[in-house]
Parts: sequence; C-alpha cells; structure tokens
Amino acid sequence: MAIGPQNKNIHAGYLSAAVLTVAALTLTGCGQPAAQDVPGATSGTGTQPSTSTQGEATTITPAADSKAAAIDTSVAAAPQAPAAAAPAAAPVAAQRVTAIQPQGNVAATTASVAPAARAALAVGTYQPSAATSGVTAGTALTPHNTSGADLVISQDGTVLDGLEIYGDIKVRAKNVTIKNSRLHGGKGIPGSNTGVVDANSAAVANLVVQDTTIIPDSPSYYRDGIVGHDYTAKRNHIQGTNDGLGIFNRPGGPATANVTAEGNYIHSLTYWSNDPAHSNGTHNDGIQVQGGENIRIAGNTVVANSNPGPGSGPNPRGNHAGIGIMLQQNVAKLANVVVEKNWVDDGQTSINIDNGKYANITVTVAGNSLGRNQFDFGNGSKYPVRIISRAASTTPGLETNRWADNLALLVEGRSGGIRYNG
Repeated sequence: MAIGPQNKNIHAGYLSAAVLTVAALTLTGCGQPAAQDVPGATSGTGTQPSTSTQGEATTITPAADSKAAAIDTSVAAAPQAPAAAAPAAAPVAAQRVTAIQPQGNVAATTASVAPAARAALAVGTYQPSAATSGVTAGTALTPHNTSGADLVISQDGTVLDGLEIYGDIKVRAKNVTIKNSRLHGGKGIPGSNTGVVDANSAAVANLVVQDTTIIPDSPSYYRDGIVGHDYTAKRNHIQGTNDGLGIFNRPGGPATANVTAEGNYIHSLTYWSNDPAHSNGTHNDGIQVQGGENIRIAGNTVVANSNPGPGSGPNPRGNHAGIGIMLQQNVAKLANVVVEKNWVDDGQTSINIDNGKYANITVTVAGNSLGRNQFDFGNGSKYPVRIISRAASTTPGLETNRWADNLALLVEGRSGGIRYNG
C-alpha cells in the first residue's frame, strides 16, 4: 500500500489549500437480532445511506503550543441531546482464555509493546489488548487542533504522526497516514453519522490508521471510530464510540470496499437510549460491514460491550452491545470477505451473518476464537455465531471456529456456538 511522504508530525505546507465543506455519505445504525428468541427471526432492518453537509472545518496548522503532552486517558463526555422525533484458514494455536473481556482503558496499561515490536507480531498469533494497540504508553504527543473543529485533509500524502488531535478528521485525499496519535474526536453531536476518522469521500484511497488511540471526548450516537472505504486499520485501540469500525463501499461508486482491519482492540462502546435511528436505542457494533468487495478482518480483539452515555437511559440488555462483527448486505453484496483469527465475545451476537436485501451471501469466517458472554435471550439461549438464513448463506471455514476457553470446535446447536435463524 502506497504511503505518502514520511514527515514527523505534519508539514506546515500541508492542507494550505482552501478547506472545502463536503457533503459526506453517511450510514445509520445496523441490523440487529430480534429482541426475543424466535425461530426464523430476522436480524432487524437494514440501513439506508443518506447525505448530510458537514459543518465548517479548520485548516490543519502546527499547534502553537508544542509542549509535549501525556496521553489523555479520560473519556469525559458532553450530555447527549434527546433525539428529535477465500479458502478456510487453519485454526490458530492460541492461548486459552477463560473470557474475552475488556482489559482496561489506556490509563490501566502498565506494559506497552512498542510499535516496531508490534509490527513484528504475526497477525492472529496473539490476542490484541491495550498493550499491543493504540499509542505506546508514555509517548509524548504534540497537542494539535485544540479548538476541536473538524479537520479536513485534502492534500494527498499527508502524514499525521505523534499528535494529540482534537476534532473529527475528514479524509478527502489519497495516501493519508495517521499513526502514533491520540484522537479525541469532535465536540458535541455531529449533524449526521460520521467517525472520529471519516473515510466516506470518493477521494479516499489507501488511508492508513495505525497504532492510534481513538476514544472520543464527546461520544455520540453519530460518532463511530473509523468509517468508510479504502482504508487499513492496524493495531488501534478503539473505545467509547458508537460503532468501532464501519466498512462499506461507496454507494454509487465502485463495488470494492478495499478495507483491512488487523490487530485492533475494540471494546466498551457507548450506548444511547435516545438514538434517532432506532426506537430501542443504539445498535452498537464492534465492526459493522454493510457491503462491498475485498474486506479482510483478521487478528482483532472485539468485545461487544457498552456503557450508557451521559443523559442516556439504561441499556435494556445490560452492558451487552449489538454485534461484535456484523456482516450484513445493506449497501451492496459482499465478495472476497475474510473474517479470520479474531477473538470475539459479548453483544447480542458475536458474529452475525445476514444476506440482507440480497438473495445470498458468501463470507469466509474461519479460525476465530469465541467467548461465551453473549446476551441471554432466555433459558440460556445465546448466539456466539448467528446466521440469518441457512439457504442463503455460504460460509467457508465455519467449522474451524473454536471456543476461546477450551479450544473446542464450535458446532451447530443451541449450546454448540453456531445457530441458524432458518
């Protein structure tokens, strides 16, 4: 993957051109299992793309205060306003774990693996945690864009490195790299669905976000972690967002999504009872795939749990979020999609496969390690892996997925780990 000029922090000349206000593609919500355990129940309604004009954004310039700052580990949030109306992979010889669970916020990290050492770790051979993702503990970061206005990146090859960045980042260029940085996100509630890093623009190609901590200061039902197409997310620590990663091709554009997600640690999403898109509150997903070709999700830890945001009512499902990894054809058919060697737990379902509005779906789901902490729909009815339609689904590698605690293979059945709606 081509990477732009490798400069420390950001060159003073970058983004000197006029910053444009762009109408960005947005997607709302996600599919969701039914609220009760009903044979043949669907996973909920799909979402429809919409467009919305973003607010004014600021030009990126070097921060006036270049004093190094420690990583801000707080997740202080403003109150949320009420809503107005391939071949199967071999199983990984991984360590046994009694539960796949959040391993603490950045503040709780006592040992951190440096980015260079992390890069040497083979994807899928280790369980990502706070120690192997995000900014390395103790890294000195330069505060940047402290006003918190949107940052629009329109210069190809821009590199953001070693920064503590405020404001949602709107990528509108090719070969952009964001690394070794702490992203605080924007202030308040966005006007529509977006991400702390938004890669929805048709101009995006070869975006790389790696070794970066993404924890919004102002969580919102409209603020995901990274969302869009044509990006690689590696070894990021994502927490407190609505969804962790949103993946889809651009409606009206090419069929390809071209997204790779490896070695990320996603957990502790933010639940909102007053979500404009869902009457029963936000459907928080660790990774939500809604359509497109060429998608690889490998070696991540995804814990689909959530905490209510300020001003939100309680989650009726406790701290269980929506889906750990959602594979659903809302925007387009999926093709060349591989989900392998991940550690996934919690949620109403850990891995959900839904053909959506299309007659069939084909996705490779292989060698993943599943925890047992899903929401209980009643009398022990849980869904580690849920497939909405047996007849419509082709899932190479399904028989190679294992329980994380004893490494036994998942099998079909109420307690076997693999369940079909119909």
